[in-house]
Amino acid sequence: MEQFSSTRAKQSFGELLKAAALGPVAIERHGKVQAIVAAPGYFTGVSAAQDEQASRRLARANQSVVEKDRLIRHQRIALDLVTLPADERDRMIEQALAVVQRWRQERLCSSDYIERWSALLKLPAVALAMAMVSDADGWGPALRQNSPWVGVHA
Repeated sequence: MEQFSSTRAKQSFGELLKAAALGPVAIERHGKVQAIVAAPGYFTGVSAAQDEQASRRLARANQSVVEKDRLIRHQRIALDLVTLPADERDRMIEQALAVVQRWRQERLCSSDYIERWSALLKLPAVALAMAMVSDADGWGPALRQNSPWVGVHA
């Protein structure tokens, strides 16, 4: 087991953490062990690399759930666009266009999103509905993340 004096541990904390990642480190004060520092994996049997991989897998899974929720929300909006009376549908689209216009005026997001949403919102309702839930052009998840449908099926 590697040993650090308390003074060295304070002055070289980064070095202490690196050593602890490899195994437990004893911290001594006045010649007596006062503490032992070890990485969490030492107690769980999971290495730091395995723990990091698991964290990444979990983050990807969580992001996938978020994207599925966004897709479902936009599917509901798309359904509204094709089933609501024309005046309600037009009001929805006008509100979305106003949001995109605000993005443009206040420079709230990338011009890529502004231009893509501007073009989509000019499409006929059925084409707009299909485009919103499609991933064919590779922009679906990004557009659903930066959506002008504020408060609709939130």
